[in-house]
Amino acid sequence: MFGIVVATHGEFGIEMVATLQMILGSSEGIQAIALLPSESLEGFKSKMEETLKKVDSKNEGALVLVDMIGGTPFNVAMLTAQTHRLQVVTGVNLPMLIKLATGQDESDLETLAVETQKVAREGVVTSVELLKGKKV
Repeated sequence: MFGIVVATHGEFGIEMVATLQMILGSSEGIQAIALLPSESLEGFKSKMEETLKKVDSKNEGALVLVDMIGGTPFNVAMLTAQTHRLQVVTGVNLPMLIKLATGQDESDLETLAVETQKVAREGVVTSVELLKGKKV
């Protein structure tokens, strides 16, 4: 089972994981970390390393979901990916987390990352599409 870290600016990710647990109950191997306004890059990197040890104690790999490309959580995740078996996916949202919480046993980390991205894209619809029957 792959570990999952949700890394975001502020407590957005922490609240998203709490919402996931409200919907599905306890979610093993999923933790969130928040980049706080007073935190340094080095401090956040340490937080990332410690969280990865918890969610990926068997060194099987982890998926790091971040809020946006180019931000500190993304940059730290990409730096960490140079020394850990990680896949980083941007644009974290609740459908992604639900997919992951129910599909962590995927045998390949890269496939899991691609499937997560697909679920996220399919979860973004407009009312126009819904009213015209194009999406549901």
